[in-house]
Amino acid sequence: MPARSDVVAEARSWLGTPWMASGAAKGIGANCLGFLAGVARNVGLDSLAEAFEPYGGFALPPQPTALLCGLRRHLEHTPWRRAQPADLLLFDLGDGLRHVAMLTGPGTIIHAFQSKGRVVENRLIWPVHSAYRIPGIA
Repeated sequence: MPARSDVVAEARSWLGTPWMASGAAKGIGANCLGFLAGVARNVGLDSLAEAFEPYGGFALPPQPTALLCGLRRHLEHTPWRRAQPADLLLFDLGDGLRHVAMLTGPGTIIHAFQSKGRVVENRLIWPVHSAYRIPGIA
């Protein structure tokens, strides 16, 4: 069972990976779901990595309801104000619930961000729709 700190460290090792539709490979390219699937796979959470694959095959943003249902099916909902590093946050950036990021610390997230063109870690500036805990991490 990986520790939260190990999951965050793996996510940070993806910093600078180019944003790429359909991507899920560190250093080569990833979108938000592909990035999180790759992090999960690299820390031994293969079932979580596989759980992200059906949501559009990473080629296009998943339909908002599909992403929300998928997160609820495979993760544990947690109150946003109780979220901890390595928890996943779901956002509506104006076109529905289509973006997922990982909380890395108080007020910071890491995510594959299309408008920046790469995986970045930055301050949390958007309203959080919901937060989810990854089963199997300590």
